[in-house]
Amino acid sequence: MKGEKGMMEALASVDEFGEQLRLNGCVNHHFVSYMMRNSIMQAFMDMAKAERKEERRRKRAEAKAK
Repeated sequence: MKGEKGMMEALASVDEFGEQLRLNGCVNHHFVSYMMRNSIMQAFMDMAKAERKEERRRKRAEAKAK
């Protein structure tokens, strides 16, 4: 899962799961949703950071090769 579309799909799944928890009587559904949402956002930020790092590494390697 990459990009904004993947993130939106993941967050929609979190919302659906939170609603299922609420309907089944979970009193901590808001906390579970909050934690899942934060972890998904962090995962996407980490992926973006890794992509930027790889891009910088690739550019440095190209510059050295010249």
